[in-house]
Amino acid sequence: MQLLNGGGGDVIASQALRYVNESTWEALVERHRGKGCDALAALARALLDGKKSLHSMFGRLWAVLGRPRIEQLFAQELVSRVPLPFGHEIAVAARGLQAAGIFICSADGAAMQDCACLRDLLVNEGQAQFENLLQGALQNWSELPARMHDATAAPGLR
Repeated sequence: MQLLNGGGGDVIASQALRYVNESTWEALVERHRGKGCDALAALARALLDGKKSLHSMFGRLWAVLGRPRIEQLFAQELVSRVPLPFGHEIAVAARGLQAAGIFICSADGAAMQDCACLRDLLVNEGQAQFENLLQGALQNWSELPARMHDATAAPGLR
């Protein structure tokens, strides 16, 4: 977590302030002081899982309409590779929540193995994605999903 200790935490906070007002950020950090980031991790995961579910739902629509199996397969593959409206924005919000949660845990001096955002990211996406998130969190957050080769993105669009 030396990335956050060497001034990286300040950069992450300034990135967060590009999206929320200062009083909101300060209230979030204060509210979670000593409590960890479980709620942020749960919300981020719900957003990412919801994005995956949307792709899946559109593919299954063909089955409901009684289309032949090959049409269903074609539709599922096509929809899984086509970006859905607001998909990028959902991923930005989720990755921002994860970055903020990791910042909060680190700034709080918590044992990082107890950080729910960090744990969720490592379990669901691995060490490389964690490193990409931290590097990206020091830059423009709107680029986080692309930087991370977003795990919820369609396979052909990474």
